[in-house]
Amino acid sequence: MTDAARDRLINPLAALDHPATLVLLALAFAPLVIGPVFLKLARKRITTETRHDARRRARGWLWVVPAMAAPVLLGAAWVIVGVAALSALCFRDFTRVTGLFREKLICYAVLLGMAVIQFAALDNFPGLFAAAFPLTIACVAGFAAAQDRPKGYLQRVALGAVAFALFGSCLGHLSYLANDPNYRPKLALVLVAVGFWDVARYVVGKTVRGRQLAPNTTPDRTVAGSVAGAVVVLALVYGVGPLVFAGTPLENPLPLLALGALLAVAAQLGDLMLASIKRDTGVDTLDNVIPGHGGVLDRFDSMILVAPVAYHGISFFGGLNLEAGRVLTG
Repeated sequence: MTDAARDRLINPLAALDHPATLVLLALAFAPLVIGPVFLKLARKRITTETRHDARRRARGWLWVVPAMAAPVLLGAAWVIVGVAALSALCFRDFTRVTGLFREKLICYAVLLGMAVIQFAALDNFPGLFAAAFPLTIACVAGFAAAQDRPKGYLQRVALGAVAFALFGSCLGHLSYLANDPNYRPKLALVLVAVGFWDVARYVVGKTVRGRQLAPNTTPDRTVAGSVAGAVVVLALVYGVGPLVFAGTPLENPLPLLALGALLAVAAQLGDLMLASIKRDTGVDTLDNVIPGHGGVLDRFDSMILVAPVAYHGISFFGGLNLEAGRVLTG
C-alpha cells in the first residue's frame, strides 16, 4: 500500500484541507435552520400534523448529518464501512417488506455479492467491481434453481437480482468514489445535494401543494415540490461545483448544470421507486429508526439511484481522478 493510499484510507488529518469540504459541511446543517424558519413563516398554511412531522424530521437531521459526515472526514476506509452498513440495512428493510428474508440462500448470495463490491472499492479493483454484478446474479439464479422449487422461481430470483442491483451495485458506487484523492468534497457535494433536494421538496410540497406528481404512487408528492428540489440542487452544484472540481473540466458552467440536472432527476426517481415498492406491497413506512424519516431505506431511497448517476456523471464530465493500482492485492 502506498503512502498516498494509506493517507486517503485512514488519515483524518487532511479532512479539511480542501476548502470546499468545510463549505459543504456547514451547508449540511442548513436544514436545522431552515426547519424553524419554515414552521414560523408557514404556520398558517400547514396543518398541526405537518408541524409535528417537520419537528421530527429536524430532530432526525441532528444525527443523520453527523452520521454521514464522520466517515467522509475520517477517511475513505470509513466511507466504505459506512456504505457497507447502509447497504446491509437497506437490504434488510427490503427483505422484510417483500418477504425475501424467507429465502435464506438468496439472501446469503446477495450479501456475499455486496461484500465483494465493498472489497473491490477498498482495493481499488475495477475489474472485480464490474464482475461482482453478473457473478452475483448468476449465483442468485443458480442457487434458487438448485433448490428444486420451480413454483415462484422467477419472483424469488427477480427480488434477489433487484436487491443486489440497488443495494449492492448502485450504493457501491459511493464507496468506489472514495478512490479519488479528493473524494471528500465530491462525495460531500453528492450527499448535501440529495439532502437539499429532500428538504426543498418537502417544504415547498407542504406549503405550495398544488398538482400531485404521481397520485397513484404517492399522493403527498407534488410537481411544485419536485421542481423546487431540482432548482435547489442546480443552484447548489452550480454554486459550489467550481470550488469542488477546480482544475478539472467539470468546473465549467454547462457540465455543472448537466450534472446538477442528473442528480435532481435521479433523486426524484429514487423517491418514486421506494414509494412504488411500498404501494405495491401495501406498506406505509418500513421502520421508525430515524425520527420523522422512518426506516433507513425510507431516508436514503433517493441516494440509491443518485450514487451511480453521480459517479458516472462526474467521471463522464472529467471530474473524477481515480488512483491507479490496486491497494491490497496489487
